[in-house]
Amino acid sequence: MAMKHTILSKKDSKLLENAILSYGRIVNSSQLKNIYRKDYSVEEANNRISLLTKIGWLLRIKKGLYVIVTDFSTLGFNDLSIYLIAKALNKNSYISFESALQHHGIFDQMLSTVESVTFMRARKYKFQGTIINFLKIKKKFYFGFSRERIESDFVNVANMEKAILDMLYFRKNSYNISLIWEKLTEHRSDFDFKKLIDYTKRFNDTIVRQVGFLLDRLGVETEDLYKIVNGKKSYSKMTNDSKQFSSKWRLYYDHKIIK
Repeated sequence: MAMKHTILSKKDSKLLENAILSYGRIVNSSQLKNIYRKDYSVEEANNRISLLTKIGWLLRIKKGLYVIVTDFSTLGFNDLSIYLIAKALNKNSYISFESALQHHGIFDQMLSTVESVTFMRARKYKFQGTIINFLKIKKKFYFGFSRERIESDFVNVANMEKAILDMLYFRKNSYNISLIWEKLTEHRSDFDFKKLIDYTKRFNDTIVRQVGFLLDRLGVETEDLYKIVNGKKSYSKMTNDSKQFSSKWRLYYDHKIIK
């Protein structure tokens, strides 16, 4: 692409600057048109937005939602945190799972997917190679997060304890249990087990049994959780392939993962 087609005119540069000052770097079509209509007709504004998208100064997140590029060296590429993109896609959500653990410094592997929890509709997006996955949870389980500063904005991020519970709630496989057990054992001093237990009490018996079993193995007091399931004849499975049975928690678990 020729340089003359990618360098912004002074007019476009000023208008995009005004858009950032008014709305931030993530903007929707209506906000852009509100800025551009001061200097262009509706048709001209639409054409300018289309052109700026084509040459890389506006990055399309989804239909009608864009990131404004501010540096020529990053033309066509997003330099904002993917967490900010996730927030723009669904404000009624919070970052969770490995992404939240990574934010808290206890997960260091590269992630190609960011997973968020919402009480709205479950959706999946792809933005510049990263999948942003929104999983729907019952509104009564929509808690356990705080507003965290991410670059120039604030984003809802699950605390470590709630991220663990979300992983147990949504996933039922050996990889997930192995990862949770690894983080609980390696970062034991970072977890607030009282908070984890208090949160767990708000979930179903399966989650109570799993957390109770795991904390027992860590030597954490679990009497409050045991009271919830003690005497119940039902049972739960930690994974679909779990075969070892804990009579105390009435829970099938995989002894290869948790000795």
